[in-house]
Amino acid sequence: MAQSRTSRDSGTFFANLLANRRNAGAAEANSPLNSRAKVGLLTRTLIPSPIIQWILPARLRSKLQNDVVFVGERSLQIKEAVSGVHLETVTSKADFDANIMAAKAINVSAELPWEAQMKLESGTDLPKDLPPQILVLSLASKELVFLYYSNLDGRFIHYRRPLPNDVSTFERFGRNIAVEPRSRAVAVSASCDYFGVFVLRKTPELQAQMSIDELDPVAEERFFRVDGDILFMEFLYPKSEDAGKIILLLLVAQDQLTHAICYEWDANEAFRHATPKVTKRLLAFEDRLPTMLIPLTKTSSFMLITTTSMAIYKNRLDPRRQPSRYPLPKQDSKSQRAPLWTRWARPLRNWLYNQKHDDIYLCREDGEISYLGIGSEGEVENQTPLGQLCCDVDAAFDILDIGHEGGDLLLAAGNTGDGGLFIQKARDHPRCVQKFMNWTPVTDSVIVKPSGQDESSTNIPEDRMFVCSASSFGRGAVVELRHGIEAQIGLVISLEDMLSMGDIWTMADGMDGGIFVLTSDPVSSTLLHLPADFGDEISAIDEADSGLDFGAQTLAAACTSSGVVIQITDKSIHLGAIAEPAANSRFDFGLDQAIAVAAVSTHASLIATAVRTRNEVYLILKRLTATNDAQFGLVDIGQPLRVLDEPVCMSIETFNIGVFIFIGSGNGKISVYRVQESVSFLLEIPIDLELGEDISKAIDSLAVVTVATDGPAQRHMVLCGLRSGILVPLELGLDPNSATAPIVLEQASPQRLGHTSVKVQSRGNFALLTCGHGFWQMSCSQSSGRSDCILQKIWITDQNNPAYHPKSVHSFALTSITDPETGSLSDSLFCIADGQVLICTLDHEARTVPRRIDLPGSANRLAYSPHLRNLIVAYTRTEYDTESDPIRRYTRPCIEFVDPDSQQSVIDILEAPQSEPRPWRPQGTAGEKISCILDWTPKKGDEEYHMIVIGTARKNQPDRGRVIFLQASRSPSNPTQIECTVKYIHKFEGPVYSIAPYGDSTLIVCTGHEIVPLEPKSSQTRWVRAARFPVLSPAMSITTREPYVYVSASRESLMVLKAADDRLVLHAFDRQKHDGLSHIHLDGEMKLTLASSRGGRVSILTEEGVADNDKVMPMALCEAHLPSSVMKLASGSSRSALSPESRVYYGTVMNGTVYSFLTLGENEWRLLHLLQDLCVRDPVVCPFSPKRKQHRHPVGHEPLDFRPSQMHIDGDILARLAPHGSSRLTHMLMSESSSPDPTSHGETWTRFHEFSLAVLGEETNPVDAVMGWLKKILHVEF
Repeated sequence: MAQSRTSRDSGTFFANLLANRRNAGAAEANSPLNSRAKVGLLTRTLIPSPIIQWILPARLRSKLQNDVVFVGERSLQIKEAVSGVHLETVTSKADFDANIMAAKAINVSAELPWEAQMKLESGTDLPKDLPPQILVLSLASKELVFLYYSNLDGRFIHYRRPLPNDVSTFERFGRNIAVEPRSRAVAVSASCDYFGVFVLRKTPELQAQMSIDELDPVAEERFFRVDGDILFMEFLYPKSEDAGKIILLLLVAQDQLTHAICYEWDANEAFRHATPKVTKRLLAFEDRLPTMLIPLTKTSSFMLITTTSMAIYKNRLDPRRQPSRYPLPKQDSKSQRAPLWTRWARPLRNWLYNQKHDDIYLCREDGEISYLGIGSEGEVENQTPLGQLCCDVDAAFDILDIGHEGGDLLLAAGNTGDGGLFIQKARDHPRCVQKFMNWTPVTDSVIVKPSGQDESSTNIPEDRMFVCSASSFGRGAVVELRHGIEAQIGLVISLEDMLSMGDIWTMADGMDGGIFVLTSDPVSSTLLHLPADFGDEISAIDEADSGLDFGAQTLAAACTSSGVVIQITDKSIHLGAIAEPAANSRFDFGLDQAIAVAAVSTHASLIATAVRTRNEVYLILKRLTATNDAQFGLVDIGQPLRVLDEPVCMSIETFNIGVFIFIGSGNGKISVYRVQESVSFLLEIPIDLELGEDISKAIDSLAVVTVATDGPAQRHMVLCGLRSGILVPLELGLDPNSATAPIVLEQASPQRLGHTSVKVQSRGNFALLTCGHGFWQMSCSQSSGRSDCILQKIWITDQNNPAYHPKSVHSFALTSITDPETGSLSDSLFCIADGQVLICTLDHEARTVPRRIDLPGSANRLAYSPHLRNLIVAYTRTEYDTESDPIRRYTRPCIEFVDPDSQQSVIDILEAPQSEPRPWRPQGTAGEKISCILDWTPKKGDEEYHMIVIGTARKNQPDRGRVIFLQASRSPSNPTQIECTVKYIHKFEGPVYSIAPYGDSTLIVCTGHEIVPLEPKSSQTRWVRAARFPVLSPAMSITTREPYVYVSASRESLMVLKAADDRLVLHAFDRQKHDGLSHIHLDGEMKLTLASSRGGRVSILTEEGVADNDKVMPMALCEAHLPSSVMKLASGSSRSALSPESRVYYGTVMNGTVYSFLTLGENEWRLLHLLQDLCVRDPVVCPFSPKRKQHRHPVGHEPLDFRPSQMHIDGDILARLAPHGSSRLTHMLMSESSSPDPTSHGETWTRFHEFSLAVLGEETNPVDAVMGWLKKILHVEF
């Protein structure tokens, strides 16, 4: 009876709820909230999706650069093969504003690849500065894009061609692209019924366009209709006697039959008047659903790969010839799966070989590859299995042809799991030389926030984001998503006692191109020599031959262009001619003298030392000179100059007005000296911290960096690293006309990085610095008359161990290394960490740098326990019972505790031999699924307890849901391990979907279609049995804020419940029915909630204005429509750059994308909305904006009818403006495109000044001020 009463009450409740939802429209029109509340939402892509759809070897810049194009979901990257077989990112393009549906490379030539190869060998090819290929993309916005990259202008040159608008969006016109082998035509098709052919211009016309940075490749176009689903579309290779023919093949499925349809026409005829010859043939029943269509180069044939066999159809579609059929490459008999062969690639061989052979690589979706040898008659002559790529390949597969003599270079990637660059030698297994990290699909995420002390003590955001990923082949991982500069380890040098090493210097050997590496600790030094190519063995230089002192600490070191190593110790200066030991020399100071600090500049031939004599310190300068007999000597410069403050660090800097010495002291003063014929004191400036007198101001290191400016004038910044963990920048001004004050220093705002000493080194226009566990790169740019410094974290990675990250970097040095093959320079980072010297390749641009901890199964839920300082991850493991018939598969959920700083995969930890048994881990029953994990700290009076709560769902058991309470703690015998036990299990009739804590000791559980309060027996709160609240659909997520419970229902969007009289009652609900996913309550007095739903919708909802009679929330204050659905929302610990009262919020997407969300006040929204309108109208910033979007309304004006979507600001659009600087914004403000009415240009400028004044106050240069503010709020720190 109780069950029937609950059902009857639920039906009445939902009938009333739906009626209230229908009647809410009239009340909304009269709501005063719409007229007064202005809340905007700024979204920004922090981490783009790692999915690689296609990898296309295409030289889009010039024929001399080995480019590879990586095409993602909405962007592309150009990478270049450098240093043999390493791909380095060159540039990217992410302004398409639509999904990319297909991509192909087009040769700017009428020859086949091997014909072009002969032409290349003969020396008659394209001009060196023109690319030999262009790229064609089809966008979901129904247009084709042809593009290449201009090295001269440093930008992409593109051409847009619209596709028919009368084709339904669901038919996806552009799903398939085919390029004719001689690049004379491009075919584009929808998924069914329609296709079009675009005839390209002749090669001389295209080259003439590209020589002046233009592109208009399409000469003619024509569209066709065909009934059925277009499975595949490819151009066939014409026979040599039919070289003037163009042959297009389509595989069309209709009514459970598949036909091959061939269109053939003469390339020399005008295509719009041509009548293509159409040939149609019914495919054999076993070929009706192929997984691949491969055009063969011989006899106009093609190959079909199916799930059971391979078939070759010869001579187009000759009905007189039956297809030749071959078995598929043998599958591993031990495999429990049946993966499909889905990708292929053709290696480029020499011209003579290609006359008689057509070789093909086949790739299976699990990474298995096989090599097919096809003869001149189109017959398969041999099949060679080659082994495993050890990655999922269901997306990208191609071959990079750069003339590598060590074998074919294979490129592979998939939608799940890593991709990679592989070397494939003949009849050998593929070897991975570079990985392309992929963390999709993301099934859950968690933000690990710093402790309260860490959060308040630094100005650097310390939030860490972890996601867990699954895989179609049972491989999963926990991945930390980081943003910054990657330093990838290429070589590791292990030396004894390296943990005590304090400093490292790297010096280019001008004699043979190698590198000297000098390391030092407080009592000794070591000198190593690395060859130029790092190929030979590393040699340690003997002390007797070096002329250096290895029994003392090194204070400074350098190397001259002739290979003489300079070492300064506390007692002497050593000049070591490594190649000629007889030329070694040294200069010793007196017995009562000791060098405190020193600096060397080989560019200025100067050695500066601060020498302590008794109780005084003197600055002594010496010039390095060469004698006639090729020996070096030291000459004093002027007289020693007394230094009043205790010196701690020193630097020699050369500017266009002379040479200067900067000395940092222990009491926080910077002293500047000028070097001419003698040394003279210039100025002294104290550091001002305004943080209290008890903070150390000792300057432990200093460096000078060049500031990036728009004009020719040079500006510089002095960076001072203090022992107290504070970085103090000072703007440096140069006045060549002033003899008394050629240098002016003005302190900027200090920034706390940590609590240990800040070490900083400059490298021209950027600097590297460390503090504690942090490692950063800093660059400076001028904005609004002042220099702004931007910090980017440096992440050291190891391709052989994706989980590796050094605990701390003790010291570092940066040097430029010349590539012996190309002659190009690349920055290499040498650092001492974890008892080793790590030699890393340093990237130029900041990007996503993931760190992965592999799991033995597919992960689906993730949580973090501050109490245990561990991640809690749920994953599934699959076992097979091969003895049963049929084979049975058992999939069970498991729980594991993962140290977020672990440098090993969980697999390695579980498989490693141990002397004692591993702690027990909970494991579910077969078929059970862990739906949620909660780290819970219930309270009883003054006592706190810690528990881990796990919700599960089962299908075939009477109790379909369980809530499992675990107690976990660190092992007393081994604190690195976590021990856990099951404390209690509560069973429910329905599956458990989500859990949230409420109050001191209550859990709110969604089980089935009910929200249920669950309290332990010791709880002081007692909910009545009727406290269960019915819902129409399961709650995907639950949060609480007493006395309210927020629910994101899978079919009902956001609902707010209220605890009243020990029961739950409806307080408010969203007026629109969306498929709810996640939500988070925002700080502030407006009772705002950020909610996400399927379809990419993210809304800001408010509880203000909810009437008691209908409970319906007002219309959303703001609504953003993103390309993908945000599965989970979370708040960060860092404050918004817009307002100290607001936090940064994060959202994760299944495809690996991470968004940030910032709420906007009315003034900020108006200014950003105006900037966004300007960007959308600008062809440089947003070249792919639809015209209807460009002229929707005047710049900065609000539509008459309020729409929530207008309050959304797309930060990705604004981020495109930032690199163009203030000059572009000024141009946009004054451009005619900013307003359809030329007379209103002044109005646009007036509105800009008005809005900027409301946000930033009065500024002498509002454009520069706004650009500096915009860069600050868009800066990615993660």
